[in-house]
Amino acid sequence: MMGAFTIGAVAGGAPSRARSLGVSTYLSDTKFKLKMQRIPSGSMDELALNVLSIDGQSFLEDVVDASSPQLAANPTPGRVTGNGKVVSALIEPLEVGALYLVSYDIIADGGTAGLFFPEGGGSPFPYSTVTGHTLGRHKILVVAEDTDTNAILRVNGDLTFGSISCRKAEWGMNLPAGTAHPELVQNREPGHIRGDGIAISALTSPLETGTAYTLRYEIKGAGSDLRLFTPPDAGAPFPFTRLPTDVGHHAVTLTAQNDATKAVARLVGDAVFGYFSCRKAGGVSGRQIQMDVASGSARSRRTVYTADPLVLYVAPWGDDNSGSGAFGSPFATPKGALAAALPGDTIYLRPGVYSPFAITASGTVSNPITINTLPGEEHLAIIEGDLTPPSGTIDGNSVFGAPEVQSEETRDGIYMRAQDHVHIRNLTIRNVWRAGIFVIGTPGKQHGHHVVADNQIYNTGSSSIAINGQNSDTLLPLAETSDTKMRTDDILIENNDCSASNVITRYNNNITNNQGVPGGVDECISVTSGCSNIITRFNDVHDTRQYGIDYKAGVKGGAIYGNRVWNVKRYGIYLDSGRRYVEDVAIYNNQVWACHLGIVLAREAGSTSVPYDTFTAQQGIGEFVQTLANIDVYNNLVWDTQAAGIYCQRHPQKDGPNGIISNIRIRFNTVYNANRMESGRDLNLSGWSDPEFEAAGVVSDFDFTGNIVWNDTAAVRTINTFDGKPGFSVHSNAIGVDPLFVGPKATPPDLSLSPGSPVSAVVNAAHTSGPFATDISGLARGAAPKAGAYSVTAT
Repeated sequence: MMGAFTIGAVAGGAPSRARSLGVSTYLSDTKFKLKMQRIPSGSMDELALNVLSIDGQSFLEDVVDASSPQLAANPTPGRVTGNGKVVSALIEPLEVGALYLVSYDIIADGGTAGLFFPEGGGSPFPYSTVTGHTLGRHKILVVAEDTDTNAILRVNGDLTFGSISCRKAEWGMNLPAGTAHPELVQNREPGHIRGDGIAISALTSPLETGTAYTLRYEIKGAGSDLRLFTPPDAGAPFPFTRLPTDVGHHAVTLTAQNDATKAVARLVGDAVFGYFSCRKAGGVSGRQIQMDVASGSARSRRTVYTADPLVLYVAPWGDDNSGSGAFGSPFATPKGALAAALPGDTIYLRPGVYSPFAITASGTVSNPITINTLPGEEHLAIIEGDLTPPSGTIDGNSVFGAPEVQSEETRDGIYMRAQDHVHIRNLTIRNVWRAGIFVIGTPGKQHGHHVVADNQIYNTGSSSIAINGQNSDTLLPLAETSDTKMRTDDILIENNDCSASNVITRYNNNITNNQGVPGGVDECISVTSGCSNIITRFNDVHDTRQYGIDYKAGVKGGAIYGNRVWNVKRYGIYLDSGRRYVEDVAIYNNQVWACHLGIVLAREAGSTSVPYDTFTAQQGIGEFVQTLANIDVYNNLVWDTQAAGIYCQRHPQKDGPNGIISNIRIRFNTVYNANRMESGRDLNLSGWSDPEFEAAGVVSDFDFTGNIVWNDTAAVRTINTFDGKPGFSVHSNAIGVDPLFVGPKATPPDLSLSPGSPVSAVVNAAHTSGPFATDISGLARGAAPKAGAYSVTAT
């Protein structure tokens, strides 16, 4: 059972979802957590939970650090002068993801001064400038993102502190066994239902006869003739009962009298439901919570009750202070809703424009937190960054304007660090100076299990979607090998429309990639540096600078399939191990066209400014793991690329005879009209077979089989130095032979095979086992498999 509430007065009678300032409390199936939401005035030197009782039973002794200890190593720092000077270190590492109260007293200002949290400068908190550097007391609630202890804050200038304090601002405990009860309805969000005797939802399993259960539900809209009831003769386990039909939240306790599961309740008429829940009565739902929280001399003593909202609403006309999250009383910002969200809750963003925000809450494996829009309002909730419309051009490319100062709060449309089980759906994200959605893990722990789906993301200074184990501008530590747990795991990226990434902004107009043009240097969808089991499927990636989809520099497990990638300045789909590894990734059933290169496999481990041998000597050869292994590339369609449709690249400056390239299987792909610039190759298989690679035994088990490469606008040009070399198998391909496509001049081209195609039965059936058994249409290849992505000729 989940419930959420904030401290506030509670009238007699049914539990309410009243919201006021002060403390937020979170109750899941197995855990209880209390967080400071706004610190009242008073002494800054104390923060304590003095009373916590549930249904009259005290649980204070089960709470760790109920009297939150001082964590600043130097609580009276005095005068601090200089550039980037530490105000105080910490006495111990903080808990990543936990909320802390940083308080300080400034008693003198020696002139122009700045105060900031220095991410990467020894602070556990995310980088931000602190506006509170005037004389007086200041308090900041901030979430720890790292375990660094070198600095709480740093100063630029001259400030004198009377004191500084860092204390944990949340408390949690595991609930006693037996207090939680699982959800029993199959459809917790039935939405709009209309009819005569229509079931609200079936049950997941039979109930216990003679046991009490609580039905909780929200009615957001009701017809005048609505009737809601539990009919025992129509598949419900409860005796006949008329249920309340007023708009609002309801809770009704009934006793099961049979084991029917077809309908928890039925409806006659017309109603819109926010949620519907059935759980065994007496668990954590609706329990009385008494607490006493103190911040110095200010105290907050309240008795509150848990409720079951399950659905929270956000609208531009809402209010984060007075709003309850109900349909008619929404929050104003996603941040406000997330402060109240629990595992299992859905946050609906109504149409309007919202500022970028960070996700600061996690769901569970069976109860994710979902941020979505209502049906019919898809993409009308817009997360808008601070880039302004282009005001000029560089070499014909638009340059976006931006404020004078980069705000860390608005650098990404949605920022998520060290959270779990969050779903982001149906939003529009645009005009942000870094990534549209930025996900990152944390050292020593594994987070993830997210879904990023059905979003529209455009005009970003970096990636549309960036999935990181750690920041990609630093190398993943060598200790985090492909055999260890990745920092970020199990993310599904699907059905998103991503375009106009890496646009030129006032922040990156001096950065140039190796093509010598300014703008961002990342990928439209980027997965990097300590990630595992990332699925990227059915996305449209188009009209963007740099690369389309890239897995790089520390990725193990996952797949890239069913995507459409077009009008990308550089590579459509790219795997790049860098100095670390990319392993166990499949690329299949994609369509890639009008890119510079189609599908590229490489290991960019070195530097463009220093020769590879020199660079490895400088860095230490142990840094160069360079593993590209267990990669399957099949059933892809690639056409109209400027250079090669498929390229196995030894980077001319960044790759050398170290590491491993192993078990690479490239089968049954179709490449058509590549090399449109006619100065490159339609297919490029070179570099990996160079003599120094062969001497070092870098490559093993490379297989290039059953592929079509055809060009009807110019002669097919290929380079293949792999054939006949140890570790390589290149055979049974249809290269330079007209395959008789059904509709090569259609838009898009129909690259299925006409009857009489000469590519029929050119591949041995032994190469169709496992993932290669079916073609791009899902049809079996059969005993006489054809080359290319399609296995069946048209009739």
